[in-house]
Amino acid sequence: MTTLVLALRIVTLAVPAALMLLKPKREQKAPAREGRSDRAPVLANIAAFGLFLASLVAFAGDREGQAALLLAAAGCLLAVAGIALVLRSRVVLGPAWSLVPAADGDRGFVTTGPYRLVRHPIYLGFCLVATGQALAFGSWPALLVLLLGIVPTFAWRAHAEEQLLGRVFGERYALYRTRTRMIVPYLL
Repeated sequence: MTTLVLALRIVTLAVPAALMLLKPKREQKAPAREGRSDRAPVLANIAAFGLFLASLVAFAGDREGQAALLLAAAGCLLAVAGIALVLRSRVVLGPAWSLVPAADGDRGFVTTGPYRLVRHPIYLGFCLVATGQALAFGSWPALLVLLLGIVPTFAWRAHAEEQLLGRVFGERYALYRTRTRMIVPYLL
């Protein structure tokens, strides 16, 4: 049982890392962006993830017992679902995807796929991945870092991104905001 728990924990770390290295196929080079947002929320988010990963490993729970196996299995499933959402969202964005929020009026903004339901499905996907990892490792301190570090930095990033998109797309983006939730479908 200990080996299976360890294997599931490794999957929660390795699969997202490996899949994130894959770059979506771009049909053509993206044109220059009309606007870019501040990099500070992105850097804060990266720092929060660094702290999260450190707490995940440093405060990993027990690897033995039925509870550890159930947490590892549930966490692994949640992490895989989260990475699937991230990848699907990136594919839908295509050349519009950028690590630092950027907007391009010529290409418009995406409102299909996961973006039909939420404005920031990639952030939701990463929160699912991190929640799954914290569960799989049985690391309650990592869950605390997720709630107090990662989620607030994603909210900061989302706010900065929405200001930029509002400036570039104006009324079209304002209408999209009124009919689409920010991060959690039908709730938030």
